[in-house]
Amino acid sequence: MSRIKALRASIENKIDALEQQAQALEAQLTQSKEQAIQRLEQGKQQLGDVVTSVQADLRRSKDVADHIRAEVQAKLDHLQVQLALGKADARDASDEQREKIFKALNEFETIVDQKLTGMAFDSGRLWEQLVGRSNSLDAEFDALTHRLPAEGRQPPMMVEATKQELLQKLRAYRDDLKVKRQMVRARADTFELDLREGLEQIKTAFRRLFE
Repeated sequence: MSRIKALRASIENKIDALEQQAQALEAQLTQSKEQAIQRLEQGKQQLGDVVTSVQADLRRSKDVADHIRAEVQAKLDHLQVQLALGKADARDASDEQREKIFKALNEFETIVDQKLTGMAFDSGRLWEQLVGRSNSLDAEFDALTHRLPAEGRQPPMMVEATKQELLQKLRAYRDDLKVKRQMVRARADTFELDLREGLEQIKTAFRRLFE
């Protein structure tokens, strides 16, 4: 198993991903649409910076054969192209952009698993950053989806009372997450299920705000 796959499979990463989703939802409820879009753009830039660092490590490595280096580099270049796409102000465009980015990311991670597993090449903390930044970007896309108007529709309006209620639930959820994070090693699978179900309930209420 590659280092990236091991990181994604770890319970710590799964809990981190839930925290990032909660943070992204909270940001949607406290920021303007323009600020939320800028937050997404920042996430793309941050992931792009990590990809650039991985590219530099790959070029410097003496443990990777030239033909393998070229294959992996091609996937990284393609991912950078997708991350450089312009701002998406409508839901359809955002969904399409998200699909392209994460398809390119999956293709890169697949070739890493196939070609680099077992080799001396290891970007170490960069893999952790890659997983963390990609999880964060996915959370931002997910939270922004229901904020953006569908093609031909006006932007949805939030009801203030409902928004405040959701903010309280999100903050309580994040407090609960901090407590359960301390105990995660003892009953990892049970806690992840409980936390995921709690967030799904909040997400359902969040989506209804924009229906």
